[in-house]
Amino acid sequence: MGKLDTAFQASGHSSEAAKQTYSELNSVLGDSGQAVEAAQHLAKLTDNEKDLQTWTDICTGVYATFGESLPIEGLTEAANETAKTGILTGGLTDALNWAGISEEKFQEKLDACSNEQERQKLIMDTLNGTYKEASTQYQETNKDIIEANKAQENMNATMAEIGAIAEPVITLFKNMFAEMLMNYMPAIQQLAEKLLPVLMNVVDAILPAFVS
Repeated sequence: MGKLDTAFQASGHSSEAAKQTYSELNSVLGDSGQAVEAAQHLAKLTDNEKDLQTWTDICTGVYATFGESLPIEGLTEAANETAKTGILTGGLTDALNWAGISEEKFQEKLDACSNEQERQKLIMDTLNGTYKEASTQYQETNKDIIEANKAQENMNATMAEIGAIAEPVITLFKNMFAEMLMNYMPAIQQLAEKLLPVLMNVVDAILPAFVS
């Protein structure tokens, strides 16, 4: 959530939007790493919560259609790059081609856009029109899986909050223990210096028996 908050706030979104987007993506993907990465890209692709929701639906529809063969984090990264450069690339090319949309014709539409915002809208509208039905169908037929993933995420979030509360206390004890060891370091060193000759004598006494 720290990574997401940074990405979303840098793009003008709220922490709540970051949590909501991640939660919905993770409920579909069931993979926190993929969900975080995809959500970070979406933060850069959008400037309002309505578009965030549209992109979440797009990701759901693409995942429902192609599964792991078209990674969502790769699609959102490619959409970002295409919107910035105007050159169709990566997973976005696959998402269009595999749906029967001509790569050449879509590139012509990109070329006709005058700025990044227009390219972002073109990409979003095209994918939403293509995968909206698959997204709706997936959410209807996989309600139990989605709810199970949400329940697991709620548990993870709760444990993370508990960890955040406990972390300062754990850090304090670690520092105290480290300081205690430093204070006893001279005594430990003296003990080691005294024990070393004894250990060497033991080794010298035992070693010949093993060698013979």
